[in-house]
Amino acid sequence: MDLPDEAVRLLNDRSAVKTLATTALDGTVSLVNIRGVNAPERNIIVLAQPGGVQIDQELMRHMETSSLVSILCVSISGEREIAYQVICSVKEFQTAGPLYEKFLDELRARTVDLKGVWVLEPADAVDRSFSFDAETRTSSEQRGGVRPRYRNGEPN
Repeated sequence: MDLPDEAVRLLNDRSAVKTLATTALDGTVSLVNIRGVNAPERNIIVLAQPGGVQIDQELMRHMETSSLVSILCVSISGEREIAYQVICSVKEFQTAGPLYEKFLDELRARTVDLKGVWVLEPADAVDRSFSFDAETRTSSEQRGGVRPRYRNGEPN
């Protein structure tokens, strides 16, 4: 699926907070803040190896079982919190190739060593944005409890 423009912008925004959610074999959910993430295209997300054997093992299991992971991206602008939950399938782990090389160049500028990149494919995107301003509030309560979901960049 193609991500909405706002979700792509958040994924590529270095100042946005991004959290990866994976599931362990025993069903425990793991959450880890990630900095090395990029959406070079609307239908591809590249994640620098987040570090830690547990997260790598969980991403590998998600890839092998075709189960989904989730990335929550949040940016606060004034009184408005812009947030998207991007649900993804894990496609592959690359240690060479164009996606790896492009990301390697970007991370070298920040003096980060890169062993590989996880390639994720978006399956769904949910707008989790919230405004603290009563006039422009976008809470789920005001929307009748339903957040817009996106398929191919368009609301469902």
